[in-house]
Amino acid sequence: MNYILWTVPSLTIDQKLSKSVNSDTGEISFNFNGKGHDVQDIVLLYQDNGLPVSVVNNWLIYLKTSQYRKYVNTQAQALLHYFIFLDEIGLEWDEMPITSRNKPTYKFSKHLKNSVMNGAIARTTANNYLGSIVSFYKFYLNKGYEFINKPFNYKKIKVNVDGGHEFSRGKFVFVDSTDIRLNLPKDKSNFGMPRELVPLSEHEWTLVDKICRQGKVNSNTSSGAALVNLSEEFKLAVSLARYTGLRREELVTFRSKFIYKPTAEQLNNKYLVHSNGVHISPQEGVETKGSGSRTIEMPSSLMLQLHQYINSKRYIKRRKLFEVNNSDELNNPPLFISQNGHHYASRTFNARWCEVRNTVKDSHPSFNHKFHNLRSTYAVARLKELLNQGIKEGDALDYIQSVMGHKSRSTLLHYLKFCHQTLKANEVYEQALELVLKGEE
Repeated sequence: MNYILWTVPSLTIDQKLSKSVNSDTGEISFNFNGKGHDVQDIVLLYQDNGLPVSVVNNWLIYLKTSQYRKYVNTQAQALLHYFIFLDEIGLEWDEMPITSRNKPTYKFSKHLKNSVMNGAIARTTANNYLGSIVSFYKFYLNKGYEFINKPFNYKKIKVNVDGGHEFSRGKFVFVDSTDIRLNLPKDKSNFGMPRELVPLSEHEWTLVDKICRQGKVNSNTSSGAALVNLSEEFKLAVSLARYTGLRREELVTFRSKFIYKPTAEQLNNKYLVHSNGVHISPQEGVETKGSGSRTIEMPSSLMLQLHQYINSKRYIKRRKLFEVNNSDELNNPPLFISQNGHHYASRTFNARWCEVRNTVKDSHPSFNHKFHNLRSTYAVARLKELLNQGIKEGDALDYIQSVMGHKSRSTLLHYLKFCHQTLKANEVYEQALELVLKGEE
């Protein structure tokens, strides 16, 4: 059996079901009464025959409505992989043998660990998937669902209390936790950073940039593998992510009102910064992480390119369709609009990026970066640029932290390690070049 995920645009829940019988024909009809509660854009799991997987969907709806989760995509992906895995091993989701190693939960944990070790998935993805599976079963345990044997065991673990006050230092508490773990060896590559935070190397970015400029990628179509065109919108989104560090949700809600034509003086400067930059916030219509606000910088040449785009026939046609479909956003249309006049979905960028990644792999097989890696690529490249200009390390970190919206410096300090690594490599190259030139004298 195959499973698919489907995004339901609108779902009404919490209505009362009533039954009525037609006195003339004896036919029974059912109706939903009451206003209920509308859930927008929720990802649900279905069998390939169209039947919903109710045990999963009930939990996803609970997360969206009772836990007020904005997105449940990660949880849905985790359950999709889990139910495919259950089919492969021939077990039901609630079939729990007495021995832990034979339970599907522990088998899936081992499967995830093996997938990380052979490079099939990232460590963070595996941890997120396993956490989602544990939360899924906890939901049913709390509801009193009777498993023959528990999906996992609990144990007490000691957690250090990390507080700023003197009385809390060196103290710890005991908490109950499940004993299901990935137990992965410590990742010593890329300074231990998660894969989605590792920047593209200069060579890797050159390959991506070349593909975007050519506008052709390998894609699996209904008639087989073929070269297909990349849309103008996707190419602009890649540039924005690479040169401003915007996140996907910030990209799909980025507004056209931010775009203006740079003056000749501004074009002479490489970046539009401070008051010439772009202030983004939920109040301006941009879905920022944690609902924060910040002013991003932007290359003046990219701003000019975007200005030309929003004045093109292509964008104007899409904007007019958008205004018909979204009367409440007439005065604040997004920059990226689909050909049908709707908001771009972040998963569209993911799908196109997968095609870019597979095309890059033809010449660079180890290329495994995600779209989000463009953000860290911007951070490292910009940090390196500021340091090369002689700006103090602390001041450079402060500036990048402000334009990227990082609440903590921990990630930025990892970026700094990449900068020093690259700078050191450049010094070695320059010294080698100097030796070659001296040898030719």
